[in-house]
Amino acid sequence: MSRRSVALWRVVYRSLVTLAIVAVSTMGVATASAAPTRAGLLTRSEQPRARIADAHKAAEPPMVAFVVRRHIATRGFYSVRVKFIGRAVAGGLRVRVSRAPVERVRLRDRHGALAIRVWSHGYTLVLHIRGHLEARLRLQISARHLPDPDRSVKKHIATAGLYKVRVVVSTTSDIANHVKLKIGTTHYLVTARRNDPATVTAEMQLAASVLAVKASGSHTRPDMTVRLAKITAATPASAPPAAPTATTAAGPIVPTGVPGTWNLIFDDEFNGAGLNTADWSTGWFGSGITRGVSSNEPECYDPSHVAEANGELDLNFSQESESCNGVSQPYTSGMITTNGKFSFTYGLIEFRAWLPSTSNGQVADWPGLWTDGQDWPTDGEIDVAEGLGGSVCAHFHGPTDNGAGYGAGGITGCPPGTYTGGWHTFAADWEPGIVTWYYDGHDIGCISTTGSACAAVNTTITSSPMYIIMGLGSSSNAETAPVSLRVDYVRVWQH
Repeated sequence: MSRRSVALWRVVYRSLVTLAIVAVSTMGVATASAAPTRAGLLTRSEQPRARIADAHKAAEPPMVAFVVRRHIATRGFYSVRVKFIGRAVAGGLRVRVSRAPVERVRLRDRHGALAIRVWSHGYTLVLHIRGHLEARLRLQISARHLPDPDRSVKKHIATAGLYKVRVVVSTTSDIANHVKLKIGTTHYLVTARRNDPATVTAEMQLAASVLAVKASGSHTRPDMTVRLAKITAATPASAPPAAPTATTAAGPIVPTGVPGTWNLIFDDEFNGAGLNTADWSTGWFGSGITRGVSSNEPECYDPSHVAEANGELDLNFSQESESCNGVSQPYTSGMITTNGKFSFTYGLIEFRAWLPSTSNGQVADWPGLWTDGQDWPTDGEIDVAEGLGGSVCAHFHGPTDNGAGYGAGGITGCPPGTYTGGWHTFAADWEPGIVTWYYDGHDIGCISTTGSACAAVNTTITSSPMYIIMGLGSSSNAETAPVSLRVDYVRVWQH
């Protein structure tokens, strides 16, 4: 074979190899395209719609959710404006600023804006943003502190007496504006909307001074009108009578319905202009705003909810968010104790109180008039009057059964009868080895260390000193607010 023939043969061979490779590649593509597809499983009429849906799904950017925080100096109302620069799908962005409702923001020509007024407890404004973004999103956030959201009105009282107080709260917001209302020392929580004002009417014993009324809204600054009308007729039966002072009692002050020789060692009639801090502290083991006694209480104890005026002490429970012990609670109330300032070993303690009540006359929430030792349950606890399940109950807690409660008379400790809707006395006579309870001067039962004088069951009655506690809390989800625990006096005697 000549050289020319060999060269020609080589060219032909290379062309055949190239054609074989192309054929094999084409066969692989054809085989792959013949694999089952979503369209192949659908009918002919469904296939066009499926192709459109797949195209949209492939084109839609992923969902993105993130949080942005903006530092602020103080608590209060803020006007917040957020500018958004970026691209998002037609649904836009869902934005929530702090506790305000979720807002939808649409970006047009890559720009969008949100303006809103929110309340902040201070330190940080939090923005929660969620949406399908096609590109990086830029934010411009501005926050302007608004004036004090409170509205205050002062009415001068020319002459002391019983007055009918009528307060009308209105607002310019279409959103429900939850308004904290304080008339004198009494707290209320009302809800007002545009063209739907809230009205509070109360009968109050007022001194010849100034009545201060304050309203604070959750969304906007409320408007308020206050009207007073002096009542010259006899006090209606539904109006709570004013607590009597100690000067109305004739002769020495003695326990109600409990005979014997008694020496008064502690007496607070709450006749001052404010709480006597030499004897009392506010809160539960701390100063300022403190947590509840137990971990399941949905309230904080705030000194502002403790008021002494008109010859009585008021502990006010309201639906008012507060933060204590690092946790935000939906309710706020008041508590006072003599811990570290007064304690006693043995004696009779008596409270005269007006318990909070529900609309059907049961005891509302969890009022407590009690004493406690420093080391619970080793040093003991006497529940003189405790609201439990709508009833008022008397129990002793000690080292027996690791602090289990033993009721007056060895049974439930919750005597029959109505103890709401008026002033009642609640007392416990703590003596060596025995505790006896008296409601309105009547013996409702006792509990002792040994013997069967009180009941078939016994518990160890402690002998360590105890201090006095008064508080209004709650331990369930059926809170009644606003309500108050009113106390006329607390007294302690010993033989």
